Amino acid sequence: MSKKLSKKIKIVPEKAGKAIRKLKKNGFVLKSKTGSHFYFYRKKNEKDYLVCIFVHPKELGKPAIKNIIRNSGKTNEEWISL
Repeated sequence: MSKKLSKKIKIVPEKAGKAIRKLKKNGFVLKSKTGSHFYFYRKKNEKDYLVCIFVHPKELGKPAIKNIIRNSGKTNEEWISL
């Protein structure tokens, strides 16, 4: 019996600056800033997307990256390919 290998996309921590560049590349614009929280906005197909990125010296963890991906309307594969 052979096992089918699945190509699961692995989400890794990344710096806040890199995540911001990915969002801007996708058409998001800075809507507001409160302290270290940056709010990016994009309207696509009559749907609004609002993403919050908190900028700190350390990397954003996996849960934070997953939240950014979900709020931006992207899939894991799309996020990795940006």
